[in-house]
Amino acid sequence: MQTLQPALGARGYLLVLIAVCGVAGCGGGVDPETSLDFQEANRAFAAADSTAGFLSVANRYQAILDRGVLSGAVLYNQGNAWMRAGETGRAIASYRQAYRYRPRDSHLAANLRSALASTSVPPPATPLVGYLFFWQDWLSYPEKFTLSTVLLMVTLVAATLVQFEGCRIAGRRCGALSGLLLILALFSTGWDWYRFERTEHGVVITDEVTARKGNSENYEPAFTELLREGAEFQVLERRGDWLHIRLGGSGDAWLEDRDTVTY
Repeated sequence: MQTLQPALGARGYLLVLIAVCGVAGCGGGVDPETSLDFQEANRAFAAADSTAGFLSVANRYQAILDRGVLSGAVLYNQGNAWMRAGETGRAIASYRQAYRYRPRDSHLAANLRSALASTSVPPPATPLVGYLFFWQDWLSYPEKFTLSTVLLMVTLVAATLVQFEGCRIAGRRCGALSGLLLILALFSTGWDWYRFERTEHGVVITDEVTARKGNSENYEPAFTELLREGAEFQVLERRGDWLHIRLGGSGDAWLEDRDTVTY
């Protein structure tokens, strides 16, 4: 059985790296019909001049999202439509989702801050891991997966180079550095996966609502004050038309599903 020469083996790994990086960097294409609908929704947004008009536009963006399209642009424009329609709570939900895909968009960040400020509801506190992974809100959710894939391939290539006499020192150094970065990237990506895919979030969309101690209006209020539009929370469980929620540092409570939007 013939064996490949060392130089060819290294070249093969490099080709695999290039191929994987290319695949990881390619986003899913959008079909022409969806692209056309998005353009028409944008034109409708530009022409809208009433609350009803902006509500209609927001629902048109939602129809695109309901097809399974994951787009920061669609979510951002939908948030703008909700804001113009006076639906601040829904706008916050759209902006939060858009931020996952466009974390470096200064216009999105400004609009989200404006929406939060208009509700007079303090935003959720940044968890400790958010300070440890200081780059967390600089790279988008898909970009973290791409970065992890690239670092994995670099680590594998470095491990291969260690097998060659003239490349052992460089391979070990590169492998150690890329391996450390890979571990950090995997933790960062895993945290995003948990908070985006495994955790259900929500926002209050009515002017004021009473949070209860149980899943019925017969239960006593959970807090001394009413929850205002724009209050953000995590969903712990669903029971009928009620949501068991965790509201930042205020504790747990129950809200009717009709008073919220979840994502």
